[in-house]
Amino acid sequence: MSIPLAAVGAVVAALLETSVLPELTIAGAKPDLLFILAVAATMMIGVENGLTWAFVGGLMLDLLTPGRPLGATSLTLLLMVGATVAAMRFLPQRRVSIAVASVFVLAWAYEVVDIAILGFTAGTAATPSPAAIAPVVVLSTLLAVPVAAAMRLAWLRMGAHDRMEW
Repeated sequence: MSIPLAAVGAVVAALLETSVLPELTIAGAKPDLLFILAVAATMMIGVENGLTWAFVGGLMLDLLTPGRPLGATSLTLLLMVGATVAAMRFLPQRRVSIAVASVFVLAWAYEVVDIAILGFTAGTAATPSPAAIAPVVVLSTLLAVPVAAAMRLAWLRMGAHDRMEW
């Protein structure tokens, strides 16, 4: 997957996250689509694609959400992609199960860091509670399964192949 394609995908994902996903809540929770896509792209395709999904998607999400400071979501997503890159040094790459487990673990951190950054920049005083975060984490983990599988298939189809350079 090329970097421009990832940037366009991040814009579309931000549009979906702000327009369609708020209407499709389950148990009062909606998944964090850009977070899932950024982590899955980092684990399945590569670091550059994950950073593109995180930065461009985060900026678009901040622009489309009223009252959200510009760059807050990008910072949170870039921190999570950085944590994914650090974990990738010790984990097998391009495995759907590893990507889903990473989404599950990092979703807890993403929610806490997002609340903290929004509290610091926007002045909203909210304390993260595990009972409020758990449905979002479970929903994001369930959505990560088809997303990671699709990213792996895309990498297998269009990724780097061993061939002779002429």
